[in-house]
Amino acid sequence: MGYYKLPLLFTRLFESEIKDLSKCSEEESIDRNLELIMTTCPGEHKYNPNFGCKIWDLDFESVVSVQKWENTFLQYITEAIKSFEPRICNAVSKIKFFDVKNQHEFSGAVSIRKRVEITIDAIVASSGKKCCFYYSLYLGPLSSE
Repeated sequence: MGYYKLPLLFTRLFESEIKDLSKCSEEESIDRNLELIMTTCPGEHKYNPNFGCKIWDLDFESVVSVQKWENTFLQYITEAIKSFEPRICNAVSKIKFFDVKNQHEFSGAVSIRKRVEITIDAIVASSGKKCCFYYSLYLGPLSSE
C-alpha cells in the first residue's frame, strides 16, 4: 500500500509519461501527518476545527509550575496523536525545552524564545514495527530585554 506525498502535484496526472502522483512509505506518511498535527492549532483546519494539537494554547501562558506546564504539554501531544493518527499505537512522547536568544541586528534588542524538541516512540499498527519521530518547534517570544 502506498501513501501520497505532500504537496500533491496534480499537474503530474496530465504529463504524457507520468500518470500517477508521487508516493511515500507509511512511516513517511505518519511522520508528515504528526508534524502537521503538531504545527496546527485547533480551529485552523477549515473542514475539521478539532484537528491539531492544543500545545499552542500554552504558547503565551504564564508558567507557575514548570513541571505542571510540561505535563500539560505532553498530555496535549498524547491526546492529539490518539485522535488524529490511528496508524500508530503505544506512542510515548518525550520533550526537552531550551531557551534560544536572538539579538536583532539593527535594534540590538534581545528576544528569548523557547525551542521544544519532541520525540515520539511508537509502533506502526499495521506492521508491529517500532518507529521514532522527532520534531523541533519554537514557541512564541516569551520575553525580551
